[in-house]
Amino acid sequence: MSLAVEGRFMSTPVQRILADMARIPGVMAVFIISKEGFVVEKATAGTLAFDEDALAAMVTAVYGSTTQLGQELEIGKPEIATLEYQGHYILLYDMGDNILAVIADKGRAVLGRLRYELKKQAPRIASVL
Repeated sequence: MSLAVEGRFMSTPVQRILADMARIPGVMAVFIISKEGFVVEKATAGTLAFDEDALAAMVTAVYGSTTQLGQELEIGKPEIATLEYQGHYILLYDMGDNILAVIADKGRAVLGRLRYELKKQAPRIASVL
C-alpha cells in the first residue's frame, strides 16, 4: 500500500496521526477540512480519483446541514455523521474549526473501529493543530 501525506504541517504530529489512521484496514483517505471548505491536511492510502476541493466543499455543506438538523429538532450537535454508500463509508467528526473526514472501503473497514478511532484521534489532532 502506498501512503501519501500532504498538508501545511509537513512531518508533524498531525501528519503522523493522519498517516496512522490511513493505515487502518479499509481506510482510503483521511482529511482535515476547514469549515470554510478547504483541505487543511490529508493522508491517503493510494491514489484517489476525485476532486479534493469539491470533496471539501461538499463535506462542509453536508456537515452544516447535519448540524442544522440537530438544532431544528432540538437534539444537539452530531457526534459523528456517518454516510453509508454501496461500497464506502464516509465519517465526519467536528473538531471545532475543522472537520475530520474518513473515507473507507465498506468491504474491508470495520465501522465500529472507524468510529472508535475518530473519537480517539480527533482530540489529539485538535490539540496539535
